[in-house]
Amino acid sequence: GGLANELAPNAPLPREKRAVSKPTTITVRYTNFPEQAKVAFDAAVGIWADLFPSNVPMTIDATWSNPGAGVLGSARPGNYHSGFTNAPDKDLYYPSALANAIAGKDLDPSSAEIVARFSSGTVWYFGTDGQPSFGKYDLVTVVLHELCHGLGFLSSDTYDPYSGVGTLDRPTAYDAFARTVDDKRLSDLPTPSVELGRALTNTLYWGGPLGIAANNGIKPKIYSPTRYDDGSSVSHLDESTFPSGDKNSLMSPQLDAGEVIHDVGPIAAAMLEDLRTKPPAGAVTALPSPPR
Repeated sequence: GGLANELAPNAPLPREKRAVSKPTTITVRYTNFPEQAKVAFDAAVGIWADLFPSNVPMTIDATWSNPGAGVLGSARPGNYHSGFTNAPDKDLYYPSALANAIAGKDLDPSSAEIVARFSSGTVWYFGTDGQPSFGKYDLVTVVLHELCHGLGFLSSDTYDPYSGVGTLDRPTAYDAFARTVDDKRLSDLPTPSVELGRALTNTLYWGGPLGIAANNGIKPKIYSPTRYDDGSSVSHLDESTFPSGDKNSLMSPQLDAGEVIHDVGPIAAAMLEDLRTKPPAGAVTALPSPPR
């Protein structure tokens, strides 16, 4: 998931409010990282170790490189797994860290659970006190956001703007919780299809009960602008609903220089918990299109 232009300050989440009594063991293998950047990265990892319960140690491969203009950082799962022991839904794909946590064992010992890259060309603030000087991006905030994607906060969708066709070749658990306004699950829509493409560029909500409860009983709105935003659409909370300053703004798609968020927010934390459960059934869809 890409970060671009807008987020906001929040205080760190107090330890007594965090969900895990025993922190998850997370090892980071750094490539080309400056020592100062490692300190900020480790601070974000520590927050997730307290929030993401798993009895299986996790490895993150983190590279300091130049990914191109306008990209602060990115993170992806090392692998995806389906049909494993205790899988809530055998037909869906679960990112490595989440699948391991659910299965209680390392399903792919040869691979890192998360693969991350961060921009060597960005003017970063490496401190952990949330007080960046003017014009600098807070690295702890960006790492916290990107690791959330690597832990499971992401769709596997693709969209062709010329044909309007959307594709979900390997629907993730996240895709099964993402709902259209008429309560169809993204993962149930025919793929590839224009119907799925329309869903990706229209209003989407989160259908998981824990995420809804964390939003005071209202389905959290997902970022799905009518003009598909490659790298941001679907895999974020809605920017206008959760703008800068909102306690749930970490997982909206935009970040400004100088903005600080060291709190995952109750909705994103609850959504990751939803992903460990079987997605509720969605509204019935039409018969699938003929295979292509």
